[in-house]
Amino acid sequence: MTTFFGELAKKLAERWVSLLAIPGLLFLTVLLVGAQLRWAHAVEADYALDSLDKLAAEINSWSAARKALGVAGVLLAAAAVGLTAGGLAAVVRLIWLGRWPGPLARRRSAARRARWNALVDERFRLADMPGRTAEMQAAIDELAARANRLALACPASPTWIGDRFKAVESISHERYGLDLTFAWPAFWLVAPDLVRSEVEAAGGQFADATVRGAWATLYGLLALLWPPSAGVAVALGVAAWRRGRSSAAAQTRLLEVALDLHGRALATTLGVSDADTTGPLTPEEGAEITRICRKGR
Repeated sequence: MTTFFGELAKKLAERWVSLLAIPGLLFLTVLLVGAQLRWAHAVEADYALDSLDKLAAEINSWSAARKALGVAGVLLAAAAVGLTAGGLAAVVRLIWLGRWPGPLARRRSAARRARWNALVDERFRLADMPGRTAEMQAAIDELAARANRLALACPASPTWIGDRFKAVESISHERYGLDLTFAWPAFWLVAPDLVRSEVEAAGGQFADATVRGAWATLYGLLALLWPPSAGVAVALGVAAWRRGRSSAAAQTRLLEVALDLHGRALATTLGVSDADTTGPLTPEEGAEITRICRKGR
């Protein structure tokens, strides 16, 4: 047990350093430089170096105890900043998933829905025209691609990421009759380990992207003190958003495929279908699974 707890302590220390200490120390460094330069000397490197030299000289004159307390204070501050970023990541996640205030969410969702419907209507208008030419087919394909880039199903969320997850729910209900709100926990328990590990890995990447988005927000706030940090905020924000979109797309694709491949296992486990039945779920079986999982709710 001593060895186990020793290894656990090392793992926790490594995770603390990677997730909290190092990003927090970097932020504190930028904060220190920004506090020295501010707006008046925002891009004056010589002024920054002189200020840091004076600060280093002052620190060098401290006693050993004061230096130790200073190091401990910096580490605690770095951890505090890291914890702040972790809490802010939850807010970033809600924003990306489209959990916006009601009126704003409805307006944005309606605008996305109108764009999507216009693309789909134009696509079917061209598809229904007689004498389809190669140019018409190319236009149809382009309209379909644009609609899919906007959303895989009729938009119901103010954000692209939110619509990707809602599309999984919509496709699951329309194709298999499953209400994932109630059926997903049961499916997750019968899914193979490989499926769960892949979905969790994609979910971990999405969580990492939200943390990066939180750091971008903090650097953006720091720009109020020191303008150049806005460049760091923009770079981090763009990288976080791209990673968030790619990981959300990967996760939702995995969810769809998992239902395609292993939905039958849930039906068999719940006794909705025989063990020797093969193939994807039928809508009738999915509706029965939903009824069982709802438990009358």
